[in-house]
Amino acid sequence: MFKHLITSSLAIAITGTAFLTSPSASHADSFCQCVGYVKNVYGITKAMGNAKDMIYSLPKTGFRQVSDPRSGDVVVMGSSFPGADSTYGHVGFVDSIQNGRVVVRGANQGRGQRSDAGCNNVSTIQFRTPIAGRRDISFWRR
Repeated sequence: MFKHLITSSLAIAITGTAFLTSPSASHADSFCQCVGYVKNVYGITKAMGNAKDMIYSLPKTGFRQVSDPRSGDVVVMGSSFPGADSTYGHVGFVDSIQNGRVVVRGANQGRGQRSDAGCNNVSTIQFRTPIAGRRDISFWRR
């Protein structure tokens, strides 16, 4: 009887713990860095480094660099690209190319935030710098 009581209590405790630690739908979205957002969209669990370093890690997860960017491609901006973080760079998704400038959907960009792929700070912004001929921006497709 005593053994059965301990076993039942342990089963309730384990079940209760799993229930309490599972996030509810209303609390599932969180503030994401740009790299985390890209990883969430593709279900990547490996470490990818900082945004600017993803040029080295994306090929290891099935991406190839492309020269004809289109909507949905991953865009990686080096730390010298105007508008990207001067230390870490920036990464997101090509929303569109308008007048030779890239419009990026990404996390941690500010303005007009919405939820997507578990991140509650996703927005779409146009970078002002033309992309033609720049070595500090690249595009990747799976």
